Amino acid sequence: MIAGAKKAKSPKISTGKKKTTNTKSPKKSVQTVKLPVLGNSTAKNRKVFTKYANDMVKAELKSFNSARQQGCGRTQTASFVAAPSKTAIYKNRYASVTMHFSSYVCGASAWSNVRSFTLDLKTGKKVGIGTFVAQDDITTKVAVSRGFAKSKNTCVNDLIPVASKSDYGYYIPRPAAWDVSAKGIRFHYEKYAIGPGACGNPSVLLPWNEVSTSKAMKGKITNRTYVSGVRYDKKSKMYVGQLAFTSVQGSKLTVAQSVLNGGGECMHGVRSGRTATLGSAFGGSWKQTLKLKSTGTNPKFDTAGFGKGWREANTQDLKAIKYTVGGKVPSARSLCGA
Repeated sequence: MIAGAKKAKSPKISTGKKKTTNTKSPKKSVQTVKLPVLGNSTAKNRKVFTKYANDMVKAELKSFNSARQQGCGRTQTASFVAAPSKTAIYKNRYASVTMHFSSYVCGASAWSNVRSFTLDLKTGKKVGIGTFVAQDDITTKVAVSRGFAKSKNTCVNDLIPVASKSDYGYYIPRPAAWDVSAKGIRFHYEKYAIGPGACGNPSVLLPWNEVSTSKAMKGKITNRTYVSGVRYDKKSKMYVGQLAFTSVQGSKLTVAQSVLNGGGECMHGVRSGRTATLGSAFGGSWKQTLKLKSTGTNPKFDTAGFGKGWREANTQDLKAIKYTVGGKVPSARSLCGA
């Protein structure tokens, strides 16, 4: 470094000054807007950043103006407020913004919405959510359900990761907006999407160690079987014991725990290094952390995480399982899906 040279400042996002616009025709309104402002970046990046922020405001104002021109009396005043909700610079590269919009159109209930964008300061282009997370994957939905349950947000519905669109009130839709920071990726939802209108636009932070990208979850699926107390019970004339089936595909993990001749539970999650974080396919705040013995494509699990007395299945165990199920040994993915 040249002596006396100043170190380049890191990019940052601040909130600009409030701009208030009053309209009289064709209907009265007060429109208040605060825009996010990108600092310590190139002129090109700042220009593109400002354009994306203005585009979001214009899109919301278009809907607002259309609504207020139809349902307001001459003496009533509609209101519109736009401001940054969450902003962050992630990895000194991604400028991420979510803006919150609220409006009141004469006699109607207040409406709110969220929009977002993330700008790659290295390429000068907007990036999609797939750069950071597989939004439709079961592992992401498990993290969403757990995040809301852990926050004890009683306004939000009981979200179930495996619920389908027809399961109204339990299904987890795609977020309406999202932003990234060092803490994780935050999902923001439309009003009424996962709860009553009183919830507004609910949001949940998903820590980076609980989510992954589609690219990272590709590759060969490897399966292992673990057991505890598997034996032949002479009285019932059947095999008994506990089972844990594991499937690993890249960073994605699936675990099915059950008993021989009984039901079980499916867990989905991701691994970071030698640590796996999983949650229930049916949602809730519960979380299980398991340790892996390697970071390879076919890692063995530390059986202590399953409990006392667990070990990897041997030939005799696998024969007992095949006999009981009447076929080949199942895998976690065959039992729980992807």
